[in-house]
Amino acid sequence: MNTWFLKKEKTMIRVLMFTFLMVMSLLTNGCKTDSVQPKDDGFVTIYRLKAMDPLFIRFSGIQEQQQLEVTIDQKGYINLLHIKEPIKAAGLTTTELEDKIEKLYIDQEIYKNVSLNITMTDKNYYVQGQVNRPGKFQLTSGTTLLQAIADAGGTTAFANKSKVTITRHGVVKRFDLDELEKDPSKDIKIEQGDVIKVYESWI
Repeated sequence: MNTWFLKKEKTMIRVLMFTFLMVMSLLTNGCKTDSVQPKDDGFVTIYRLKAMDPLFIRFSGIQEQQQLEVTIDQKGYINLLHIKEPIKAAGLTTTELEDKIEKLYIDQEIYKNVSLNITMTDKNYYVQGQVNRPGKFQLTSGTTLLQAIADAGGTTAFANKSKVTITRHGVVKRFDLDELEKDPSKDIKIEQGDVIKVYESWI
């Protein structure tokens, strides 16, 4: 009889231990799930500045300059008055860039008290490479890749129409213009700040 009770007691202990471990596992996994951040695919999440982004900077607390329009260069930098070295802007949010510039002005004793407000200016996209009129273009609602290429004067005789890229928030995607012309449903809409590049054909 005692042996039967001992076996039953051991079985109950094992069941309780298993239940306890299962509960702890669920709680731990739940905590991990809560801490996981959504994947940043470059199209959602907080916007971070990139090359060719146009910026409008408004200064407060100084008389020398009140506002300034600049464009982040291809390497991700901007140049500002009295600051000798170019300032890395790409990869930052506008708020982070504001804090960075304010700190530079104060730490270098250029201004004792200055505050900035940085915003994106009008909506543009950029077309580069083998097109007849490369440059910056005003974005209108519904503009697609094929329309953007047409607005840039079309491709040149040296264009590789099967190698056209769009860089958006650091993500580069490749397209074939001939395929898009055959099936317009695959034509992609252009967004603010997109950089379109038509590569040269080596044939």
